[in-house]
Amino acid sequence: MAEENKRGLVGVTDKKVETKRLLIFFALCFGVTWVTEIFGVIPMYRSGDVEIVKDAADLISQIMLAPALAALVTRLFTREGLVKSGFQFNFSEQRFLFLFGWFGMSVLTFVGAVIYFLVFRDNFDPNMTNFVASYSESAAGAGAQITPVEIVAGVKTDLLVKFFTAAVLDFINAFGEEWGFRAFLLPKLFRKVGTIPAMIITGFASGLWYAPLVTIGYYYGEGNSGFPIVNIIAMCLFGTVTGIIYAFLTLRTGSIFPAVFAHSAINVMMGQASQFTFDGGNFFVGPAPTGILAGIPLIITAVICLIHIYKYPVQASVEEDE
Repeated sequence: MAEENKRGLVGVTDKKVETKRLLIFFALCFGVTWVTEIFGVIPMYRSGDVEIVKDAADLISQIMLAPALAALVTRLFTREGLVKSGFQFNFSEQRFLFLFGWFGMSVLTFVGAVIYFLVFRDNFDPNMTNFVASYSESAAGAGAQITPVEIVAGVKTDLLVKFFTAAVLDFINAFGEEWGFRAFLLPKLFRKVGTIPAMIITGFASGLWYAPLVTIGYYYGEGNSGFPIVNIIAMCLFGTVTGIIYAFLTLRTGSIFPAVFAHSAINVMMGQASQFTFDGGNFFVGPAPTGILAGIPLIITAVICLIHIYKYPVQASVEEDE
């Protein structure tokens, strides 16, 4: 507990203006993002023009930086500055949590896929039939010749490389979300509503933030019963589960980097197991961790994080800005 008392909570500043900062952050983060997606990305995506759809995908990638930019603008506008903003890289003090951030989500995603395939054994395709057929067709169109054995071997090699590098392969997009939701929003809510509610709310908010994109099939596809409401709810739940883990890493280390590593890793790894299915899997079931079955390891981990925080609370910094 002595160590916890010494560690200033990342991002906490003057309580008197935190409500103003929260309102500005939400207005910028959600307002700008949703307006851009509703009036820009969605019409572009539904245009049917291949080039315009590609431009929409590029715009989505840029939008992932919105939470961080919203936090930055809020910090500058309200003169909060960058004090306690999570940039410390204290690996030597927090080796386990940094390593969990780097490898943990990849391991949990793999375990979730194993659980899915143990239940749906008939859907496991070690020969990657559908993927190989699609890849071979694309290669042939480009004038290349490649055998199925070479394709499968290449994918397996790629998976091995990604296991060690996934934590940084989507670093920029992951940082965009984490520096906004975990380095900025989380500490503000921590001071107002307490640790566990703050962890849950920030996770839910990060899932809800995707709502407009979910209406065009992002993460959970489209055409299912209850679309898009069911899909948005599922995204909020997935955001809550993963957000709790990211929040735990941030609060325990005082650094945003373990959460960024974890977020990048799950972004990179979540779609890999679907290549080994006959039908592409089910977004709501698995083998991607967005599914309830494949998501079991993430859910269990999130619960453990909440229990640990409850038993060993994080102490807020006693320092306040004047």
